[in-house]
Amino acid sequence: MNDELVAIIDGQTQILFVNAEDTLNAIGEEQLYDTAICDWPLGEQVYHALHSLDQWFINPNSYEEPPVAARKAEAGRLSKTELFNYYRYVRAKIGVYIKKLDDEMLAERPPGCQFTRLALALGQHRHFMYHIGLIHGCLRVHSGGQNPPYTGLGPSIKPVTKKLTGGPPCQR
Repeated sequence: MNDELVAIIDGQTQILFVNAEDTLNAIGEEQLYDTAICDWPLGEQVYHALHSLDQWFINPNSYEEPPVAARKAEAGRLSKTELFNYYRYVRAKIGVYIKKLDDEMLAERPPGCQFTRLALALGQHRHFMYHIGLIHGCLRVHSGGQNPPYTGLGPSIKPVTKKLTGGPPCQR
């Protein structure tokens, strides 16, 4: 069977995960995870994006919270190491899922779900990359203009430093 669409989704998902890892690395020092920029700590933004990807990429109606969710609820936050471990868990879980797909399955709805598998995957690509952009913007505010690395269809874009101009940063 020729599964060109699944291959495209797999490739785009790999690019998504490269951007996720680069963003986690760009945050840098541990205390920056607690830094609230635009009223939202960076660590919380990262966790939200990963948790949504974990819950919604496959089937939000057949989802069990991972152990890291209980750890976060208990501690109120996750360390950088815990976020990296959650990232690796989500990446592996979605990788296994994609390997089981074929093009015909993309038009099907998972059991108990109102959306097709294609809609779930595309929706999470959109949502996750929205958060990557938001986090990149926050990192630029914090760093005074340093762009984190970004990977798209072409070669990776190297970070560029530019002096930010305009209104005051939204840091509190």
